This record gives sequence, structure tokens and C-alpha cells, in this order.
Amino acid sequence: MTIETKDIRKVFSTGQVETIALGGVSITVKDGEFVAIMGPSGCGKSSLLNILGLLDSPTSGSYLLDGSEVARLKESERTNFRKGKIGFVFQSYNLLDDMTIEENVRLPLIYQRMTASEKTDRIKMVLNKVGLGHRMNYFPSQLSGGQQQRVAIARAVVCHPGLLLADEPTGNLDSKNGMAVMELLRELNNEGTTIVMVTHSLHDASFANRTINLYDGQIVDTLTDRL
Repeated sequence: MTIETKDIRKVFSTGQVETIALGGVSITVKDGEFVAIMGPSGCGKSSLLNILGLLDSPTSGSYLLDGSEVARLKESERTNFRKGKIGFVFQSYNLLDDMTIEENVRLPLIYQRMTASEKTDRIKMVLNKVGLGHRMNYFPSQLSGGQQQRVAIARAVVCHPGLLLADEPTGNLDSKNGMAVMELLRELNNEGTTIVMVTHSLHDASFANRTINLYDGQIVDTLTDRL
């Protein structure tokens, strides 16, 4: 899945105060690329990721996702557009505690035209991929932080999205579990998934093909071809 933004701006208004989160960001992400976005806290990384994932709209500018202009879509249109096409991985996992691992991973498949047995087979496949096929009937509270993040990744890719967006995916993990998560993301990218990842970690960014550095809502430089 390809991404092309031109002069994306995001301004938040509170009363008479305006805060510029993004001050004209233009990026291109090729199909199958793994791109890291780095920068200090408050520089606009998460605002950009939310726009790329159609969770928010830019104040102005153009956003072409796989060739379709999506910057001006209404919220309901954004929701329909991203179904099955975009997967999300957050720092806080966002698993539902009262559901089993299998039930959590099944959630994105609710609106997919698949039989029950096809859904179960797909869930088993992705949980085996993340090394948790034997924990399908466990609850999130019975898993370690690293295991919960792997479940979150399984849920994000169960629909085979063309684009995976990750916001500090190793932020709550120790180095061993963080490495396992990054290896998994690299494997998914090698299989053809386009990945855009926000991170504070130079180590995590080293897994990407390219790093975009943001500062005060603008791109300051890009490091390329780190394979």
C-alpha cells in the first residue's frame, strides 16, 4: 500500500489558542517499505500517524492512500475505507481483558465475508505466527507484556492489511521482548506489508529501510537505505 502526503497541516484550536501539530509535512512511502518516524515528544509523530491511519483528518493538505484522495473524507467514510486495509499496533496493547486471546484476535474479522471455520483457521494461523497458538484460550491478564503485544500484532494483521501502523510498539517492553516484537514486524514487512512505525528508539528504527525525523511538526531530515 502506498502513501503520499503533500503539505499536510494539523492545527488544534482551544478557545483562542492555536497549536500547530504538523506544519506542512510531505512524505512518500512506497508499497512494501518499512519506514520509521522519530523525533522528540510533542513533535507531531502521533498526529501524523493518526492521519495516515485515517483516525483523524488533516486541517489542510493532500493525502493519497493507494492513489485515492482521503484527506477530506468524513469520519464514517474513513472508517469504511480503513476496514481490512490498515492495521494498528499501540504501545498500550489495547486488548479487551474480558475476552480470550482468540476472541480479541477475532474482533477485526466480524465484518469480513468469511465462514466461521475460515475465521478460526485464520486466527490459528496468525497466533501460530506470533508464537502463541497454544495460548488461544488464555486471557490477557495471564500473559506477559511481550506476549500481549504479540497478540495485538496478530489482531492487527489478521485481516491481511496492506498497511500496518505501529506507535511505540516496544515502549512498554524489556529488551528481550522488544527484540521479539521487532523481529516479527520485520518478518511481516518481508512478506510484503507496508509498515510505518513511530518510535523513540534508535535500535527499533534500525529495523526500518528509512527513518524520517520530525521536529516541531516538520521534517528535518530523512535517513535512507538502511537494510
